[in-house]
Amino acid sequence: MTTFARRTLRAVLAGGLTAAALVWPAGTPAGAAAAATVSVDFTKPIRTISAVDYGVGITGYGEGSYITNDAKHRDHLRRLGVGRMRIELHYQTPGDHDSPIVCGGYKCATEVSGDAWITAIRDLGAEPVVILQVDGRQTAEVNRDDAVALYRHFAASGKPVQRFILGNELNCACTPDKPEMPATEYSRRFNLIADALRAVDPAVKVGGPATAWDDHDYIRTLLRNSGDRVDFVDYHDYGNGSEPVTDEALLGDVIREYETDIAAVRALIRSELGRDLDLQIGEFNSDFDDPDGHRTLTHFNTLWGAAAVGQMLHAGASAFQYGDKNGQLGLTSTKGEGGIARSEPLPIYHGIGMYTGEGLFRPFGKTVVEARADNDELHVFASDHAKNVVLVNVGDEPLETALTLTGLTSGTAAVWQSTSDAWTPHRTGTAAISGGRATVTLPAGSATTLVIGEQGLTATYFDNADLTGKSVTRVDPTVNFDWGSSSPDPAIGPDTFSARWTGQVVADKAETYTFITTSDDGVRLWVDGRLLIDAWTDHSKRDDTAEIALTAGRHDITMEFYDSGYDAIAELRWSSPTTPRQVIPAERLVAG
Repeated sequence: MTTFARRTLRAVLAGGLTAAALVWPAGTPAGAAAAATVSVDFTKPIRTISAVDYGVGITGYGEGSYITNDAKHRDHLRRLGVGRMRIELHYQTPGDHDSPIVCGGYKCATEVSGDAWITAIRDLGAEPVVILQVDGRQTAEVNRDDAVALYRHFAASGKPVQRFILGNELNCACTPDKPEMPATEYSRRFNLIADALRAVDPAVKVGGPATAWDDHDYIRTLLRNSGDRVDFVDYHDYGNGSEPVTDEALLGDVIREYETDIAAVRALIRSELGRDLDLQIGEFNSDFDDPDGHRTLTHFNTLWGAAAVGQMLHAGASAFQYGDKNGQLGLTSTKGEGGIARSEPLPIYHGIGMYTGEGLFRPFGKTVVEARADNDELHVFASDHAKNVVLVNVGDEPLETALTLTGLTSGTAAVWQSTSDAWTPHRTGTAAISGGRATVTLPAGSATTLVIGEQGLTATYFDNADLTGKSVTRVDPTVNFDWGSSSPDPAIGPDTFSARWTGQVVADKAETYTFITTSDDGVRLWVDGRLLIDAWTDHSKRDDTAEIALTAGRHDITMEFYDSGYDAIAELRWSSPTTPRQVIPAERLVAG
């Protein structure tokens, strides 16, 4: 849905824009809230994700402000916590491997070296993904040889780049002076480059065709001609394409169409190859133009970003926002767009941040689970293995939302919200979960993340005695186990297993607490990072105790245990001047 020339020229030429008036009222009386119902089923996994499913395009734009030299911009990207960053690199003079490696985007900052870009990406904790040049202005052999030379250049540092996208938006004349390339010729060059790279390093991953939209004919040709060489399929998908879309549709039907569009591309892959490939949306944003900034420079883009990222993750794709610096399309301001100070976050940053946490709260979990809402103006996405729920109310009135949570009986949820008058996620309260139900008010035009702390401790059981290898994870309401000669789970063998419990313990008063472990065999206990009990030895059933002064409130706690044979016992108790000795109850534990 994109025209690259319009997008990049807008980025290069755009001046500071004034944001349009906010659509949503800053405050609405509680009595005006409508009702909504949400169901989340933590027992029904959809897919597994990780940090690498969140990505950003590094543009090489920024008018002197880049990830290589702007500490503020760099710090914001580090806090956003995406796992991959994509950048186009090529030799400044194609075919001349003594010429500098520079960014390859249209009118990007070629004074910054390729080494500086890759170093900066890695310093931000992300994996670099490099777009290699496939360009009809050079021969296929030049493109191939440049790709291999560029790979060898970075490999010489001892840290090779191993994930590549071949070419960019060649299904259209989208970049000034760069010709469109027929899909058959693209596939021929893809094969030449992929084979040459894998001859040097078989671990290299290559993908494409990085079309400007989900161009099925172009993708089909690549799959038919190069399918055994393609590791992942990449295409771009902007909310507002060449045809105008209303704000209402952009926040509604367009979001939901990500699900069907991604499913259609996946079906195409299966029909051509008889198997799945990884899918990534190599560029996304609400709009590629938006000259008055009424979307990209207002809270609209926070809502759109939160809903779009959730839908893409749910549908089975990775999502690369475009781009880190790009006028009003950036993650942070280039030169004060919309009155937002240079290198401070633009609205879409916070949309992504409702998942990554921005360093403020625990990120979305690693398992996407089933979640539904009964209101078309409410998008909902949820995760397990860190139970989070993201709710995006795109309507113009608040919603009193009743949640039913299958697979979770009790706990508390920290409520983090981004609202029209406060874009940065902020803690607005706590929602109690009882009987698998909770209620939360969603302001008009808001994105909300519920960070659920289950009562109990997160338990990870390992099928050996050294806390490594195959594991089973669950939440244990208490640590009060006498397994005898059996094991904690059918997937874990009896004897020679180990366990780790993590979370927080809640002290209701400031006083000195005595912690007591009962174990057979080894046990260790930390509270607030301090090792209190260290009995990591084979022994029969025994108690170990330690004291610590705690303030009222939450304190980090970790307990480790191993069984070397015969009886297996692991129990955790406490006492204080006002608390009799007891197994620490579930209501005093919060899963980590």
